[in-house]
Amino acid sequence: MRITEGDQTAVSFGMRLKAERTRIGLNQKEMAARLGVSLNTYGRYERGLRSPELRPLERLASMGIDVHWLLTGARVEHQRAPAEVDPQLMGMIVDAVRAMYRAEGAAIPDRTLGEEASRIYTELSPRQGDPAAALIALGEILAERRRRLRESATNPSRSKRPA
Repeated sequence: MRITEGDQTAVSFGMRLKAERTRIGLNQKEMAARLGVSLNTYGRYERGLRSPELRPLERLASMGIDVHWLLTGARVEHQRAPAEVDPQLMGMIVDAVRAMYRAEGAAIPDRTLGEEASRIYTELSPRQGDPAAALIALGEILAERRRRLRESATNPSRSKRPA
């Protein structure tokens, strides 16, 4: 996904990604290989010119890198055991949220996408044992999010975020 120039979230993501790469002692070529992307693509991640798709994010998580922190800059305050994330479910959520915004003609910054996907994933967690219930719940959650997105587009003064 290409980033527009001046997107501070993307630049910050790139700086955090570089810090993590340096922390684990890899050069750009090694990190690109581990993520399954070209060296050029990886360099664009670090420079804030491009954001990774789902697969590279999953690979970062499997390396023990805090993807939430990479995307948002926020660390989780309380200590807890790392949760096992179902990559298929998380991927489905990310794709569905991104598609919903595209269908509404709205943009969603990477940080917001990560935060929204995380919230939805948490809402769906109790239903993970029942895939059918999780899909139904996902549809309901997305319908509510779409309603709010449309409402904020038609009534910008009622939106929580300034235009």
